[in-house]
Amino acid sequence: MPVVGVDPGQTWTAAVLRVGDTAVHGWTMGPIDARGELDRTAFNDEDDWVAFARYVAKLAEGLDALVDYAAERWGRVRVGVEVPRVPVGLLPGAPAKYHRIPLRDWVMPRQVAAAVLGRYPTAVPVYPGGHGRHPTAGYPAELRGTRPPSWGINEARRGERDHERAAYDVAGEAARMPL
Repeated sequence: MPVVGVDPGQTWTAAVLRVGDTAVHGWTMGPIDARGELDRTAFNDEDDWVAFARYVAKLAEGLDALVDYAAERWGRVRVGVEVPRVPVGLLPGAPAKYHRIPLRDWVMPRQVAAAVLGRYPTAVPVYPGGHGRHPTAGYPAELRGTRPPSWGINEARRGERDHERAAYDVAGEAARMPL
């Protein structure tokens, strides 16, 4: 079954369509300002719901297109999204030495994951587990080196592919989960 894996990050979110061990298509998107232009700082204020709505609308458009593509080609598709856990430092009674994570580094990916689950209620929540952190050589050629020209945009500042590799891993884990 084809699976779209989503890896939400504090600034960048990636989605990859995976069929078996093949990375078929994917993209990495970043936040936009009020003019609709890429602005990596547009999503830095965790209380700016207007910026969040802009970002989620952009991601939803890209995700819908990827899901529609997979559904047209294979008939059905599953969506998996990484859902961040509460950081140790924010748990009740955690020692002060663990209170180091900036709030937005956890809240923003969590909000994006919630938006994906809201848009796709049957999406599979996948907990963090080193997604995208395996040696690059173990990933398909589409996720190493030069991006396939047929793939969607990669708005990451330096063209990083780590979120796409993580989305591929999320898709793989979601594919193995029961329906």
